Amino acid sequence: MKAGDRPTRSRSHATTTAKRRQAPKGRVSSPAKTKIESPAQTEAERLSLELQEARERQAATAEVLSLISDSPTGIQPVFDRIVRNAARLCQSVLSAVYRREGDHVHLVAYDQFSAESVAAVRKAYPAPLTSKNLISVAIRERRVVHEADVLISGGYSELQRTSGYRSILVVPMLRDEVAIGAIAVMRLEPQLFPKAQVELLKTFAGQAVVAIENTRLFTEVQERTRQLSQSLEDLRAAQDSLVQTEKLAALGRLVAGVAHELNTPVGTSLTVASAFLNKADRFEADVARGGVRRSTLAEFIATGREAASQIMTNLNHAIDLIQSFKQVAADRNVSDRRAFDLGQVTEQVIKGLRFGLRRNLVVSVECEPDLAMNSYPGPYGQVLTNLVINSAVHAYPDGARGSVHIAAQASGKHSVEVLLSDDGCGMSPEVKRQVFDPFFTTRRDQGSTGLGLHIVHNIVTNRLGGRINLETRPGAGTKIRIIVPREAPFAAE
Repeated sequence: MKAGDRPTRSRSHATTTAKRRQAPKGRVSSPAKTKIESPAQTEAERLSLELQEARERQAATAEVLSLISDSPTGIQPVFDRIVRNAARLCQSVLSAVYRREGDHVHLVAYDQFSAESVAAVRKAYPAPLTSKNLISVAIRERRVVHEADVLISGGYSELQRTSGYRSILVVPMLRDEVAIGAIAVMRLEPQLFPKAQVELLKTFAGQAVVAIENTRLFTEVQERTRQLSQSLEDLRAAQDSLVQTEKLAALGRLVAGVAHELNTPVGTSLTVASAFLNKADRFEADVARGGVRRSTLAEFIATGREAASQIMTNLNHAIDLIQSFKQVAADRNVSDRRAFDLGQVTEQVIKGLRFGLRRNLVVSVECEPDLAMNSYPGPYGQVLTNLVINSAVHAYPDGARGSVHIAAQASGKHSVEVLLSDDGCGMSPEVKRQVFDPFFTTRRDQGSTGLGLHIVHNIVTNRLGGRINLETRPGAGTKIRIIVPREAPFAAE
């Protein structure tokens, strides 16, 4: 509130006002016209005045509460409204709100201060909490200070000198029995404030505490929300990084499997080519000596034809493996939606994965033919990879032998069902309950991230638009049933 918003009343004006307030309630006119008010009429007027004042006080407090509700972070407008309403309803010459900060008292809002009074309070505040001014006393001692005449009680100050107030009412603002500030009203007339105005100021003090608490709590909630948002962003970034690591690890296992399988046709081709090269060297020597017979020529031609046939067969097999690897790798990296046969993609993924698994784990595939899909083969391959790896790592402790079976078939007209079952150790009810939760794992000490099945659940339910169900019990293996639509939802793209 700026100084000088409303003109400060002069001492002569205040004295005149006081004399008017002391005038008799009955009004006497000329001897010819004398109006005598009955006691009942006078009482009715008094009650009507009290009712009007009560309504004004109620409206003022409601106005402050509305402002608190509308401005959870704007505490200064609340203080400004309080001092204006306090000055108006308490018929005071000055009103002010003070706040305690540590061991000092600060003036935070005021009304009807002259320029000279503003200069005086700026010099006096912040004031030490230990000072003898009545504001500090009210806050320090957590009590109402109510003086009828500060010149008699000794409450003289620079503000009193510049404004000329005589009576003062100071109400502390208490939060859990701790004074955090005070509200003060001052009047030119040396008389106590009425009880109703004292109660009104206590109400304003309570509202100021509510406003301060609202602002504090709102600020704390905002800061906590900011911290939680940052933590969530960090968690998501870490999760994305781990998910990418999982994908790269799966692709690495695929590369290792394909490389291992490529060794067979390439090695066979190399052996056949080497043997044929030796045969060609001997045939060249026979030709140089001039002793080549028809039978020797026929044998050489037959050997060359057989060698070429074997090399062609093995190289075609290698080409098929490379094409399969390229398709799976492209699906994993691009994750584009396309038409594909579910059985063929399943065979490709497992073929590349099989050689990366330990030798005592057998993975078999049984797919119904012609399962046409228009979906995401890359994410689907990620699902299969994570499920098989999860079984290999968790279902067979201590390197026990085992088998994993994957079956795919139609489920109704518009969906397919993929069932992965193993004959491993199964899961306890507690593990089953958390198995799809992010970062949950029973093998963290062995490097597991706990994201494998969480990724599976997200891909199936979000990208593929399906659902996943797990059946297991200790010692009885695990079955994971996935049902996805043949046509993936466009909203998932």
